[in-house]
Amino acid sequence: MIRTKYYTQDEFRTPRFNGPAELKVLGQWVTADIQLSALSILEAIDLVRMAQADPDFPPEEMDGNAHTATFSPQGVTIENNFVEHVQGEFPLDTTLAVLLDFWDYYALARPTNIASHWEEYVKENGRDPLAGLREITA
Repeated sequence: MIRTKYYTQDEFRTPRFNGPAELKVLGQWVTADIQLSALSILEAIDLVRMAQADPDFPPEEMDGNAHTATFSPQGVTIENNFVEHVQGEFPLDTTLAVLLDFWDYYALARPTNIASHWEEYVKENGRDPLAGLREITA
């Protein structure tokens, strides 16, 4: 299987998006706002999947340190709250691919935390955002 790696660790040991230029804003949102927070990664994946599954899904925002991401059946809109020109709109499938890639990065970076954070998210929200996409063994 060939998989594009969008994320690398920089000299400060934090993730940095290395993907295609057209996904730069999406990558900045993931690395700057979601960072290495498993629950936030799972929440973002869950929001994408709910928007994909329901054409009447009401827009829902996810605020972070610098960005606001708005999820809807039409896609994900990301706006930087401090730099006006840093914004973008992304299809749900593209956003999901980047988020899953970031989940895989997280799984490699913090393998001992995966199961407990996943269990916490599923218990709190009553659904598994990774169902059919990734296997988590508790």
